[in-house]
Parts: sequence; structure tokens; C-alpha cells
Amino acid sequence: MNHVILQPSGGVGKENFENTIRKPVSLQRILPYLNTQEAELVKSYYPDGLVPVWGVVPAKGNRNYSKWKRVQAGDVALFTAEMRVFASGIVTYKFQSRELALELWGRREEQITWEYIYLLDEIQERDIPIQKVNQAIGYPVDNSVRGFTVLDDQRSNGFFSTFDIKSEIYNPSVSEEEYKDAVLAIDASKPLDTVGTSVRRTEQTFLRKYLFKNKKTGICSICSEEMPVEFLVAAHIKKRSKCTDEEKLDFENIVMPMCKFGCDDLFEKGFISVKNGEIELLEEYKKNLTPAVEEYLRKIIGQPCSYWHHGTRDYFEWHYNHHNRYADPKVSQAW
Repeated sequence: MNHVILQPSGGVGKENFENTIRKPVSLQRILPYLNTQEAELVKSYYPDGLVPVWGVVPAKGNRNYSKWKRVQAGDVALFTAEMRVFASGIVTYKFQSRELALELWGRREEQITWEYIYLLDEIQERDIPIQKVNQAIGYPVDNSVRGFTVLDDQRSNGFFSTFDIKSEIYNPSVSEEEYKDAVLAIDASKPLDTVGTSVRRTEQTFLRKYLFKNKKTGICSICSEEMPVEFLVAAHIKKRSKCTDEEKLDFENIVMPMCKFGCDDLFEKGFISVKNGEIELLEEYKKNLTPAVEEYLRKIIGQPCSYWHHGTRDYFEWHYNHHNRYADPKVSQAW
């Protein structure tokens, strides 16, 4: 799951923030310190070639290393000074490089530099009193941020339940086993409890990373338009509540990306379905459409659905029959 990073940034940290966050670093300065695979991945995150960069010193006994190891894509970094969160960013990638740290920030003191590096995106100015953050995460209300901290699951959940600060693009790695555990646990969880929220987030994180792979844009499977992933959902072809456990776990076939501009609602409510690979307006919804809806539908009806294939067609058949009262469930459809 995503975690919250508390990152004090006063003193020298304030200078570093100005030099490599507020004024992002050229991607070309970073690439020589990455291997080929890492470089290609990082380049895909920063098409404009500008990268906000942060680093953490080892600290006494290298105690920061174990914390930094827990940092992952999608984590929210909160930059603090003078008892306020003044900025936030989303982690995209991390790597260790003493050489790059020396180039960017020099030495904090003899032989010590900010070598545990993490890259950021979606930098936002903030003005949040630390007291409010402390209340959300369960710290004493007047606690000050004295060192680099990566909050655990419970405290991070407390923060996300209070503050709407997250990324729709960058997602942490979730293993298939973790996904399976989350999917099978959801229906046994109370809808509003912390565990229920956590496992739902795990499921969605896995599905979004599978579909979008931390890319900033994706293609809607209905209208075929490319758009920022913030406007795309990981939509179940067959209603999730109607799926067997085996079907819920069939992530390679049960979900597809749909846009929030109309396609997801039209499919979810059964106005449209997919038959023989083509998008179809179901008979019972052909009446009483407004001109605006008719105009939208003209762009997609009869178009091919990019996610229709051997693995998904049974799910599409269920959707078609479930929403089409004119379909005879006893008659085999020509799928």
C-alpha cells in the first residue's frame, strides 16, 4: 500500500528543496547514474526532462537505510518546516547514488551526503499545520517532525482517511499473492472499517498498475481515446458483486480501462454492451435519449472494443445478457 513520508526540510534541507525540488533537475544529469532499464523507466515518467529529486543521509548507524528501503512508488512525501507541511510530492522511483548526491548537494559534513535518493512528481504547495497531521496519524498533537520517517500502514491509512492527497498515476508494487488475499478478504470486511479500506485500496492498486503500468496516459477501451489516467477507471466487465472468487482473481481478463467522461457510466448502467467485439446500444435504452447522449453514442456504437478477445468474451456475454431484457438467456449468442 501507499505510505506517507514525513520529510523535515528546514536549514540545509530548505536549500536542497529550493535547488532540486522547486527547481527540478535536468533528466540528463540523472541518467548516467542509472542502468539502461532504470533509465528507460525514469524517462517515461518525465517527458519534459525535469525531475524533482530528494535524498536522505545515512544518519548515525545508517538508521535511515531501513526506512528508505520501505519507500516505493506512489508514496506521499510531506515536506515540513516550522510545524507546517509546506509541500507534498509523489514518489516515482528510488536508487542509491553517492556520486549523484555529491554532484547535486555536496556534503552535509565530512564523508556524509544525501545518497539515498528518491525521485518525485506531482509537487504541490501546501499549508497544513503539523498538529492536524498528528491528529490524523495518531501522534501527540504537538509532536514535531525531527527526522526522516516512513509511516506504517495504520498511520498512513489515518492520513489518507483525513487528507485527499494521493496519486492516480503512480502505484506501489502489489504482488499477485497480496492481490489474491485482498480480493478474498473484501467481502468478509465491514464496509467502513480500516481493514476494508486497506484491502480495497490493495485490489485497486494492483489492477490500476496492471492496466496502466504507472504511465501518465491510457486508452479507454470503449471510445478508444487517449487521456490522462486520472480520467480512467479499472472497470469490471462482469459486475464484481456477481463474480465468483475465481473470476475476481482473473485480473488479466475481468477488468478493462474506461473513461469517466461517459463510457464507464454507460457500460455500468447497461446502456451499452459488447457483442462479437463491437459496441452496441441495448434495445431498451434506445428510447428517451437526449440529443447530448445520442451525440456521444454516435461516436462509439458499432466501433470495435479493444478488450474483446477469447479470454474476455464470456464476461462480455454475461454483461450483454444481464442488461438486455430482450436477450433470451436460453438462446446461445453468437459470441
